[in-house]
Amino acid sequence: MRDTMKIVMLFLAAVLVLSACGNSSKNADNPKREDATIMYENEKEGGTMNTGGGYGFNKFDLEIDVDGKDVIDVEYEVAKNHRAKYVNKLAGLNLKAQEAFNELDPLFVKFATKKSLSEKDVKENIMEWFGVDTYTKFDLEIDFDDGTKMVIEDHK
Repeated sequence: MRDTMKIVMLFLAAVLVLSACGNSSKNADNPKREDATIMYENEKEGGTMNTGGGYGFNKFDLEIDVDGKDVIDVEYEVAKNHRAKYVNKLAGLNLKAQEAFNELDPLFVKFATKKSLSEKDVKENIMEWFGVDTYTKFDLEIDFDDGTKMVIEDHK
């Protein structure tokens, strides 16, 4: 009887250990399975760098003309269809969607979230970023997440 009890106890211990360590998921052994992603509520509505809200603004519209010709045109808007467009005739770029977003991301990270900068500093930083020395038209509109706007219009 004692040997039978030991065998039963050993069997139950083995079952508990194996069931606690097991993974019965379909993808448990698949090396290409996707890990779970944590998504916060505001990410669904544009609250990260990938969807725009992380920059501190939801609209960025810039147009720079040199000698009366459109040279730089940036349109970025966080909306249901999150869109971006970037045209830089000096660099020969005409990008849309994700390609435009990838090119604009460093600019947005560096300058756009600093709404405490003066209009003069913002204009100088943007001109330096794009490598433009002079302009005949500089139009910038930024709609910040808190409802404030920055509008710079300068025509020479």
